[in-house]
Amino acid sequence: MPHFPYGEPKFLPIIAPVVFDECGINLCREIVIPEDIIDDFPTATAVELKVIDIDFNLDKEEGSRVETISRRPNCVRVRLARLCVKFIAKFLDPNCRVLGERCFNAEYLPDSDAPSFDEDTNPSSVTVELYAPYGVSYAEICGCLKPSINFLGFVEWPDRNNDLRQGINSQVLAKVIDLDLVAGVMAVGLSVYLKSVYFVQYKIKHAGLCILKRQRKIVSSWQLENSI
Repeated sequence: MPHFPYGEPKFLPIIAPVVFDECGINLCREIVIPEDIIDDFPTATAVELKVIDIDFNLDKEEGSRVETISRRPNCVRVRLARLCVKFIAKFLDPNCRVLGERCFNAEYLPDSDAPSFDEDTNPSSVTVELYAPYGVSYAEICGCLKPSINFLGFVEWPDRNNDLRQGINSQVLAKVIDLDLVAGVMAVGLSVYLKSVYFVQYKIKHAGLCILKRQRKIVSSWQLENSI
């Protein structure tokens, strides 16, 4: 056993986020790439996508919502609909060199009358149930507090969404399944992961504090020349 200095416990109490339940949903739709983006990268041959933000439209009647389930107090029902997904697209040349990045939006789980609607791959809504023993988080929507869904994304201020919070959380991965840059269209698949997450305190064994190594002072060539 390692030696611990006085006052340093052998078991360290920590608070860690714990996933109590999770499920995944796969969606797919065809997206038309804006013409101005195509014109900016005429030599591009591939596209990589990352989802940086999602608007679940919790403030709309036809949007997403989180509901408690009658006679099942430890579970919630999550209905996803009208997802406004914001992508960052990275365009690559034939040698996989990055030409640039652009941002665009696309709607998933649309209205049944929308051109992108597909009963199998992009229906109007998807409903799942999650085990959520400690409840959900709430956000002020239309003047009152309603159950919310936290998206763990990649946006900083002012609409920051890269913090993990208690309650119902979501993460999304995007993949280009088919690409036709001449026609300016691509089929994009989404894997939507829903999780019930809560912070729980644990005691863990540890090997003492981390000691940072001393940094060596870096002397520039300009400083060397002027010191002679």
